[in-house]
Amino acid sequence: MTTYHIHINGQVQGVGFRPFVYKLAGRMGVQGWVSNSNDGVHIEFNAEPGVAAQFYHNIISSPPPNALITHHHIDEVPSSAYTSFAIRPSDTAAKPNLLFTPDIALCKECRSEVLSPGNRWSGYPFTTCLHCGPRYSIITALPYDREATTMASLPTCEQCRDEYNDVYNRRHYSQTISCNDCAIPVHLYTASGEELSTDGATISARVAGLLKNGAIVAVKGIGGYLLLCDATNGRTITTLRDRKHRPCKPFALLYPDVRRIKGDAEVHGPGIAALLDKSAPIVLCARKPAPRNRICADLIAPGLNRIGVMLPYSPLLLLISEVFGGPLIATSGNISGSPIIYKDEEALEHLSPIADYLLSYDRAIVAPQDDSLVHFTTRGQRIILRRSRGLAPTYYPNPFPYTNETVLAMGGELKAAFALLHHSNIYVSQYLGNQEHLESQQSYSETLGHMLMLLQAKPQRILVDKHPGYFVSAMGVEKAAHDNVPLMAVQHHKAHFGAVLAENGILHSNEPILGVTWDGTGYGEDGQVWGGEFFLLRDGEMQRVAHLDYFPQLLGDKMSREPRLSALSLLKGIAGGAEAIRALFAEGEWNYFNKLVQQPPALLTSSMGRFLDGVAAIMGICALNSYEGEAAMRMEALATSYRHHPPAYYPMPLVNDRLEYRVLLVELLDDLKQGKEVGLIAWKVFCSLARAISTVRDHFAIRKIAFSGGVFQNALLTELVIDQLSQQAYLYFHRQLSPNDECIGFGQIACYQLIKKDLAAASSKKRTAASERTI
Repeated sequence: MTTYHIHINGQVQGVGFRPFVYKLAGRMGVQGWVSNSNDGVHIEFNAEPGVAAQFYHNIISSPPPNALITHHHIDEVPSSAYTSFAIRPSDTAAKPNLLFTPDIALCKECRSEVLSPGNRWSGYPFTTCLHCGPRYSIITALPYDREATTMASLPTCEQCRDEYNDVYNRRHYSQTISCNDCAIPVHLYTASGEELSTDGATISARVAGLLKNGAIVAVKGIGGYLLLCDATNGRTITTLRDRKHRPCKPFALLYPDVRRIKGDAEVHGPGIAALLDKSAPIVLCARKPAPRNRICADLIAPGLNRIGVMLPYSPLLLLISEVFGGPLIATSGNISGSPIIYKDEEALEHLSPIADYLLSYDRAIVAPQDDSLVHFTTRGQRIILRRSRGLAPTYYPNPFPYTNETVLAMGGELKAAFALLHHSNIYVSQYLGNQEHLESQQSYSETLGHMLMLLQAKPQRILVDKHPGYFVSAMGVEKAAHDNVPLMAVQHHKAHFGAVLAENGILHSNEPILGVTWDGTGYGEDGQVWGGEFFLLRDGEMQRVAHLDYFPQLLGDKMSREPRLSALSLLKGIAGGAEAIRALFAEGEWNYFNKLVQQPPALLTSSMGRFLDGVAAIMGICALNSYEGEAAMRMEALATSYRHHPPAYYPMPLVNDRLEYRVLLVELLDDLKQGKEVGLIAWKVFCSLARAISTVRDHFAIRKIAFSGGVFQNALLTELVIDQLSQQAYLYFHRQLSPNDECIGFGQIACYQLIKKDLAAASSKKRTAASERTI
């Protein structure tokens, strides 16, 4: 008999691959072994050629549901005599080369066991199996085994060990196995740190009781702490907003099941599928005018017509939710502006001023993650707003497979996420927050260090944003100097364009592609603040070919927090325009800002994000943002009610290479003077932006258009773009990544790929010079 060796790469650990192969070998009478390794799964076995081919085919064609095979091959090897098939201990000798398995939401089988009396998993808040449970959040080393997770110190009982070793059991080789007899210790504390209970069997019911009595409870989730409270209790919600210093930013809602979600939200096919997906994200849905569950909708999402809903992704949250019986607010356990808290000692210290009680347990988190957040256009187009728990850090397929370099891309600043190209894999970290805050910087550094350690990766090239003030860029510059590796700076909006091109497999297109990259801010190549950009990709080069006309950038980041400043800047030079927003300023402010805007501007911006802010302020929708994007979100909510009206437009002509917004503003001001409804005016604004893209497309006669930037998180604008342009052009949007700055690191790698051929072809001297060039 011939001996064969199969090597499989990809997301093949923590998904039940070894038990799957073991059972398949038993059914086919194959003798040999299967083992995890740092570079995937290895299988060696004896078989006749025909049986070997069929065994190989069955493995590759029908792997476990959560597996993702990227590479595989079979080879004939020196003969060995095997008399049985075994799962061998994991091998750590190879260099790491695999994809991390994201955390997987509670599966149907475990859910049923947790909620059904009469079985040993009934009511157990940490029930998992081969097909669900924490993975990425608890892994401390590779390959994936229990001793390489934060459960290493937690012993298992005899029954769990029997099930772990039972090939016919769903928990055969389930590394996260535990039960009521070997339970993960739990702790319920008061805000003062007094321990009230360690009884895991009753703790979910006790927490539910506290919530019913109006308490705010911090509960440890898979990726960090959540703050829970009764979504029908207005007084408690107001208290939570006061304590969290979060006056208006919407809260997400946790429901026991889809049926009860449907009582409060319009959720249909794609949204339901997302809720039930193994990633279990928060899904933004239109809220019903009369919510059946009596949620305090106006306190939960002030000024908005959508609510974020989610299902329990862990058995602990399921038990609390089921016993409570209704919707719960479930928002990130953090201090406003800081990343999610995931360390138990920090939760006790920092969440006690917010929560009345805190529920913790002794399974540590090493990779903090917020809940992922998605929404859909009415046509079912998915838009990822935050890519984190359940989605990160795996990205497949890798659009940059042909490289031997390890490339680290530091990403952007406000919605930070780094990207790492290593061996044949691409990793995009979870959302890591606004890097203006020290806590977020620490979280970024720890997450990056953790991933590099797991993969034993040493970057051979580092990519950064061109903005000289970004923390992540400074960190990349310092790391490149320390490790003596080449550094390349990539312009922010070109990185956006590169990201959406790479996601759609058109980075090296032979046909010209128009890139529309609209966001709030990015350091421009002319030293101005960009954000309303049009690029043309032709012959491997990106050229800025048009943009929103410049207007004065006032007072740096203060402008992003105060839409009224954007309004004042936009209205400069428009007769009578300033008087339309006079009421938005106190007397002293008005005098100061008016003088400021009349001075020659030190800095200009083409930001579409600031343009939308300014328009919202002019319309009286929002003068001061209490959270990022509030003005545009409120304007979208008003415009959405006019979705079924025919498109209506304000003119926004392309003059030379600039979209002229002043004509739009003049007619908009006239509509306001005539007393037209604000929602209708908002509808016209979004229709006009979609038409402006069509104007630019027509000017350049381009058949392919790619969209990126935070402005395209707007579902209404995305719908209008598709409606108006899909008959004239091929449209490309992000698929696995958010259009916001979380895609910047990925896009930096894409831009590097565009010049890589030149780098490879250059002489040694020229290559050194090219490594320092910018794009």
